[in-house]
Order: sequence, then structure tokens, then C-alpha cells
Amino acid sequence: MNDIEQRLEYLEEADEALKMQNRVLAAALKGLLRGLPPEAAQNAIESIRLSFEDELAALEYEENPYADLFHDATYAFFREKG
Repeated sequence: MNDIEQRLEYLEEADEALKMQNRVLAAALKGLLRGLPPEAAQNAIESIRLSFEDELAALEYEENPYADLFHDATYAFFREKG
């Protein structure tokens, strides 16, 4: 049982590290967007939205089991941005 507990602890730590990495990347992207002139920032945001939509479409086409997770993460990113 100790081996399973160690694996679970490792996975929980890896999950938290991944969440923090994603948070750092999101903060960096938001900072970059904030530093752009308003029109350029709006164009960049629209381009990002289109890229996310393209990626989601590809995941759905491939019947990737994580397509819903990608969609939820994308939604959360844009919800937090506003």
C-alpha cells in the first residue's frame, strides 16, 4: 500500500506543479496583452480565440478524450481575462 500512496502523492505534486506552470503562462500572456496598444491587443485576443477554436476542432475531429478539458480550460482562461 505504501507504493500506491507514494505514487498518489507524486501525482498530486505533479498536478499542482502543472497547474502553477499553466498559471504562470496565463499571467505572462495576459501581461503581454496588457502591454500592447488597445487595438493590437484586441487583434491578438481575437487571433488567440481563433487558434483555440481551431485546436478544439482538431481535438474533436480526432475524438481526443481531452477535448472537453481543453474547452473548459479555454473558457476559464477567457473568463478570468475579462
